[in-house]
Amino acid sequence: MRFLLLAAMALSGCFLMSNAYSTREQVLTAAREYNDGVRWGKFEQAANHVPKDKRKKFFEKHKNLEEELDISDYEIGAVDVDKSDRKHIKVTTRVDYTWSLKREGLVQKTSTKQRWEEQNSEWVLVAEERVKGTPLTLFDEPVEASATP
Repeated sequence: MRFLLLAAMALSGCFLMSNAYSTREQVLTAAREYNDGVRWGKFEQAANHVPKDKRKKFFEKHKNLEEELDISDYEIGAVDVDKSDRKHIKVTTRVDYTWSLKREGLVQKTSTKQRWEEQNSEWVLVAEERVKGTPLTLFDEPVEASATP
């Protein structure tokens, strides 16, 4: 009887702990898995966090640079959780990459803004845009405001 009581208490504790796992923590876990996959060439791992309709393009971009690109480090910075629309929570992360192309040998830095959305109970990266630093074909370029004549 005591065993059943202890087991029930343990399970309820696990349930409470899983509910306490915040949106920010969930996105950080997904962002780490994605960015680790990109850094170490584990594209299948990273692609798990890319919407299915964008995976083919994701693989093409990364395969084109696979032998040439060396991402030596990345750091996830600011995490902004937007809960203004309860049905569609959006999260933005800032990621700083340190990288080089083997043929050039110069160390470059690029900062990006990653936009994450929950789809089918999974956090996926819906867009990644360069915000400063050296351009790299893996990242979308910022859309400039239309110039008025």
